[in-house]
Amino acid sequence: MGDGVFGIPVTNTTLESLPEYEGNTKLKPIDRARVALNLKNSDGKNESALKYLLDLKETCGVDVGTLCLVYNATGDTLKYSQKKDWAGHIGSSPYPIQIANGQWGAFLHVIGKASSQSIGAVAYHGKDADAADCDWMVAWNNAWVAGKDFSTTVYNEVRKKDHYNFVGPENFILQQMQKADVYYSDDANADQWKGTSSSASIGNHNFPIFTAILTLKDV
Repeated sequence: MGDGVFGIPVTNTTLESLPEYEGNTKLKPIDRARVALNLKNSDGKNESALKYLLDLKETCGVDVGTLCLVYNATGDTLKYSQKKDWAGHIGSSPYPIQIANGQWGAFLHVIGKASSQSIGAVAYHGKDADAADCDWMVAWNNAWVAGKDFSTTVYNEVRKKDHYNFVGPENFILQQMQKADVYYSDDANADQWKGTSSSASIGNHNFPIFTAILTLKDV
């Protein structure tokens, strides 16, 4: 298991051991996604991921950052593609290189010397509901300013593979996140591009927890 990932991958072999899938020789991504979503908090993997972040927080040496959790229930493995730092940077542990279906990915994003804010985005290569290549992107805005209320927002979407080079669309993403003025995206407004479904939420704190759930529609 790589750095920053928690849980046993949910694969076809996992499903074949379950009574409801016994003898099914035509397992689809949505089947793996459904089981992974049902096992989101199994075996304490969510707690292990959060503890990992809290340990990183204690040793990071700064007083503002974002504890980021990404759960993969897409039915396939997510592979790191791109990242963008508008303010701050990744902490001492890197972005997870791969997050298998059924795993939590965890990373700490912290403030830099030139800013007291943690604002960033990360994109992963994955598959849509038809097993076609696509990119999953999540973004967080922890715009802390000393002496003022915290202002945290989120943004997430799924688009075609290599859509996110963070040269062209980067300002659009930041603008969408800032003008959204919401700290969560629930089922009602989750991005549902080509059968995918991604949602995110963030707390309101100098070290808020950012959580993104990446899955398929109608699981």
